[in-house]
Amino acid sequence: MAILKTIPTPNGVAAAHRIVKSELVDLAIKVQVHMYPSAEKAQDAHLLWQEYPVLPLSALDVQDPVGSLERALAAQEEGLFAGGVYVADPAADDVDTAKTRKWAQIKGERDALESGGFDMPGLGRFDSNAESRARIVGAAMAAKIAQDAAQPYSIRWTLADNTTVELGAEDVIAVGFALLAHTDGIHQRSRQIYAQIQAAQTAEQVADISWTQEPVEIETAA
Repeated sequence: MAILKTIPTPNGVAAAHRIVKSELVDLAIKVQVHMYPSAEKAQDAHLLWQEYPVLPLSALDVQDPVGSLERALAAQEEGLFAGGVYVADPAADDVDTAKTRKWAQIKGERDALESGGFDMPGLGRFDSNAESRARIVGAAMAAKIAQDAAQPYSIRWTLADNTTVELGAEDVIAVGFALLAHTDGIHQRSRQIYAQIQAAQTAEQVADISWTQEPVEIETAA
């Protein structure tokens, strides 16, 4: 059993989460959740992080204690695991669960790549996490406004390696376009993979799909 949701942690992006322990605390249930890179790597050797959310006692079904608590975590309107997808441990040939797990894995890899930075020849490597993307977009807009008004513009930018570089208006606008190409290329690739996952007919075909694999056309049953 697991909750599938892409969540950044201090040690990397986690995509699969399992309750490993629960205890009664003041008429509520405190659970220990282990967070892993993917459902396939949901073992202690691949543990990235752990959290200790609290659930109401009413969330517990004694006939299915772990499953009921994981479903409750995913069903919350707020909270770290809210909106996640709960999956039971599937049989080897459960293609639908295999697809759900594979897409959660791919989304985790997509988000890690999107936030992993990009290179600009002659300038250096730029951060591309959510905060950095917002800063680049804002700076590019300001640079374009200054350029259109024939006003000078420059900004000293901290690169991914913590060195700094002085950027003019044209440089900043070029960085903005490079960011767009970086993120768009990653999302185009993820859409190709999503289509490939949906077209798969067996769990074995799903398992063979990866981010680095060249796109292939899977024959569908007639």
